[in-house]
Amino acid sequence: MTGAFVPNEAAIASLVYADFVQVDLHDRAARVVDTAQANAPVESGRYRESIHAEDGPDGAVLIVADVEYAAVVELGTRDAGHPAHHTIANALDAARD
Repeated sequence: MTGAFVPNEAAIASLVYADFVQVDLHDRAARVVDTAQANAPVESGRYRESIHAEDGPDGAVLIVADVEYAAVVELGTRDAGHPAHHTIANALDAARD
């Protein structure tokens, strides 16, 4: 078939590194961080303050909570003493709107 569209896969893959895309990703990440921090459970404040965005592999922007107990806060445990809060997951869901 002559004249068929052939996408430039390399060009498409490199778009994530374009300045305008990175600016948009960082703006969105900042909104997710703000939402997560606003809704984070607070005892000492360490978990809330640990939530931040950082550059990840392949042009991604990651939302991270890096206190040692962040997974317990986010995902909970099987016992009733540590319910899941899904703070970051809920903030990511809210950012879709």
